Amino acid sequence: MTESSTASTAPARTVTGASIHLDGVMKQYRGQDKPAVARLDLEIEAGNIVTFVGPSGCGKTTTLKMINRLIEPTEGRILIDGRDVTHENPDKLRQSIGYVIQSGGLFPHWSVAKNIGAIPRVLGWDKKRIAERVEYLLDLVGLDAAEFADRLPKDMSGGQQQRVGVARALAADPPILLMDEPFGAVDPITRVRLQDSLIGIQHELGKTIVVVTHDFDEATKLGDKVLILSEGGHIEQYAPPEDILANPATPFVEDFIGSGATLAHLTLSRVRDVEAAPVTTARVGEDSQTVLGRAHAAGHTWVVVVDNHGHPRAWPSLDELAAKPQVSDYIDRRLPVVARSSTLNDALDSMLAASQGGTLVTDGRGAVVGSLSIDTVMEVIRGQLSEARPEEERDGYIEHAEGSSTDEMPVIVAADDEVDEHS
Repeated sequence: MTESSTASTAPARTVTGASIHLDGVMKQYRGQDKPAVARLDLEIEAGNIVTFVGPSGCGKTTTLKMINRLIEPTEGRILIDGRDVTHENPDKLRQSIGYVIQSGGLFPHWSVAKNIGAIPRVLGWDKKRIAERVEYLLDLVGLDAAEFADRLPKDMSGGQQQRVGVARALAADPPILLMDEPFGAVDPITRVRLQDSLIGIQHELGKTIVVVTHDFDEATKLGDKVLILSEGGHIEQYAPPEDILANPATPFVEDFIGSGATLAHLTLSRVRDVEAAPVTTARVGEDSQTVLGRAHAAGHTWVVVVDNHGHPRAWPSLDELAAKPQVSDYIDRRLPVVARSSTLNDALDSMLAASQGGTLVTDGRGAVVGSLSIDTVMEVIRGQLSEARPEEERDGYIEHAEGSSTDEMPVIVAADDEVDEHS
């Protein structure tokens, strides 16, 4: 056990995704005067997350479904890594592309393991290979295989089901993952955690991911590039989120992002962009005096209790720790935790929700790497808001945030996922 944990250098990213090119793709439904999507030309680079956003009826879901030919294009070509798949067998095409829908779409009478192994079984994988893949993917999406592999969907929360849906979509290691409003049916806190989990998965696997969302904040948080569509699948702007926020291409884009643009800037700054403070960690059952010695040597007034995977369970003060001879197995269900991929807006929300002055920061697999104080977050936010808001409005926002902190305990930043699975 080391004295403290700090953010470590991330490994080099490997891209396993495939490029997508829509060449003059159009969809005209029979009996309609106007096409749902009119001659769309779009290039999606391998290994990127691209988000489709726009008002209802703009063709974003239609465009997504034409990529895997759940909807057949009326005209145009679809190329994946330069290969024209427009006239390939659609079933085989879909077996090579992961697909996630809003509710997870799990087979209700199948166990989690059977759901995840569905496509590998169709592809003829042997049982040992499928079992190993299921275990790996459950770990990847933050679920314990021993606990969840044999569960039925009805015995899981919405957030857990959605994680299984992502694992199933990745089961056959497809280069492309398509997601249609994947997090729209869960509560806001779970939604943030699932977003962070997706970013962590993407960083580890380097897939090409296309996400349809109605939420512009979600689009800017997730997307390397954001595609804003208007009626008829017309491209209003296709660019990195910071470019869209700084330079809206059309009046439509200006109106679409509207007043949300100010706070959307907060989604451009991530927890990983701010230096996390080191924390002293302890494991359940460890001698309390030994832990107290480490904490005093580091100048810390509290410690983070972690499990065998480094996931945070609680953050007792030194007085609380000294009251027992060994570190207890208490789990703090309100522990504020954010991932390194979380936005500063997420970090602030976690602190306000828990009425804490800080949050724990975790890595892509949920292990604690440090902590982040509200003062640090507010300093960055002040700088951003000073460029985008009138002084009186800015001060009101800051006072609200600072006034919500009830003690000096920092917020712990967790791995790119939740500390414990109670979503």
